Amino acid sequence: MKKRLITTATISSIFSTMALVLLINIASTNTTYAKDNGDWVLISDKTVNFEQEEDKVEPLPFLSERKFSKIKIKCVQGTVSIKSMKVTMTDGSTKQLKTMGTLTKGMSTRTYKLPGTDKSKFDFLELQYKSWGNLTLNAAGVVKKAKVEIWGLKR
Repeated sequence: MKKRLITTATISSIFSTMALVLLINIASTNTTYAKDNGDWVLISDKTVNFEQEEDKVEPLPFLSERKFSKIKIKCVQGTVSIKSMKVTMTDGSTKQLKTMGTLTKGMSTRTYKLPGTDKSKFDFLELQYKSWGNLTLNAAGVVKKAKVEIWGLKR
C-alpha cells in the first residue's frame, strides 16, 4: 500500500477552494438581498423591554438621506405588541398610523404613506409598544426581548 503525503501545496489548494466558495456565497447573498430590498433603507432599530414602553425613534446618525415616502416596522426577534404609532416630518406635519397589533419574528406592518410634501424629511416616530414575556422567561431562554427595525422607502 502506498501512503499519500499531504503536501503544503495540497493544503493550500484546499483552503483556496474553500475561500473561493465562501466568497461566492457571500457575494450572491448580498446581491440577492439588495435586489429584494429595492429602495428600502434601515432607518433605526430598537430592543423592546418587557414592560409598556414609549420610544421616540430617530434616524440613525449616519443616515444622510431622510426623504422617505413610506415606512414599515419589521419584527426581527421575539414578539411585540404595538399600541400606537405617530410619525412627524421636518416640516411639522404629523400622522397617527393605524397599528396591526402584535408582530412576531419575521412579520412586518403594512407600509404607511408619510405625510408632508416631497421636500419634507422624516424627523421621528413615536411608538408605544410592549414585548411579550418577562425577565424570568428571558433568563430561562424561553422568550427573548423583541427587536424591531424601522424601514423607509426612498422618495
